[in-house]
Amino acid sequence: MLARICRAFAGIKDYRRGDVKHPIFSLLTILLLAKVAGCYGWDAAATWAEAHFDLLRQHLPLWRKAPGADTFRRAAEAYGLQDFLDAITIEGDAVHIDGKRARAANHGGQVHHFLEALCAGQVIGLVETGAGAEGPAIETLVRSLDLAGKLVTIDAAATTPAVTAAVRERKGDYLIAVAGNQPTLLERMATAFDETPGHAHRTRDRGHGRHETRRARTITTPKIVARVTGTAKIQDIRCLCRIERTRITQDGIVTTVHYHISSRALTPREYARRVRSHWRIEALHHVLDVSLHEDACRICDAAGVVGFLRRLAYAVIAERRGKKTFAQYSQMMHANPTPLLNSLTSSP
Repeated sequence: MLARICRAFAGIKDYRRGDVKHPIFSLLTILLLAKVAGCYGWDAAATWAEAHFDLLRQHLPLWRKAPGADTFRRAAEAYGLQDFLDAITIEGDAVHIDGKRARAANHGGQVHHFLEALCAGQVIGLVETGAGAEGPAIETLVRSLDLAGKLVTIDAAATTPAVTAAVRERKGDYLIAVAGNQPTLLERMATAFDETPGHAHRTRDRGHGRHETRRARTITTPKIVARVTGTAKIQDIRCLCRIERTRITQDGIVTTVHYHISSRALTPREYARRVRSHWRIEALHHVLDVSLHEDACRICDAAGVVGFLRRLAYAVIAERRGKKTFAQYSQMMHANPTPLLNSLTSSP
């Protein structure tokens, strides 16, 4: 993963002008490694690079002095987020979209918010926005992606005709949540599942002090689907979905029910798998804040570029951490990045 990302960096054109000393490839690679090491600001990245500069020079072409915070800042600000998105290509059959707030990145009181698309464990699309409704920004993100043959999963913020139409126009299928923002549809779906018998796919998980059971069902009968969704303005609904989650912890038993609609006819087993994979983006957001300190990052200019580098760092750690937690691996690389640098120079 790391070597592939750095090969993509090597293909990025250097837009900087004037007296530049460090190659842009080296600066971007160091910024990525600093994100793996949990550094969240320009000063932290510069301090880390200076501490390991002799080691970094053994593996990367660098000038005789370590790059400073302003050098890293200017390098990141010289690029747009799309430069990085175009450089990284990922293949997968599902795309998961969700939003995340960067709490410390406030500029003039303006909240900084990311909407991102995850495919095969890596971010393939990212849109920066402020506070407000996510729907229009999700539509913008969807229209920037190649979705041919892919199933797109999104939470209830995307249960709008505009977002689903955008997914279909990009040749994809949608699996989107139905919640309180669609009360009539939600009520009709609940009634349909109560009145319609059918096979349920069950899965069980145990760990982290909890025991969870999930029971997934789908309805694909055209007459039932048409009757339930007849007043909805969302096009191409072909599947009604319901998943019941029962979680047992030391605090008690909690059961929640979630509903989705899809333009693809899904079996209960496939539906359960897709919903489970969508929850991975929530796990990504947890790691970004707890282990990689995104919520503490105050960078506003180039926030999208830095956020994307942090998400690439997440993918690198996820591939290499083994039995270590994200935080443990990040701390280890903060102290000694030799294993990462060795893998970078030894990979074809």
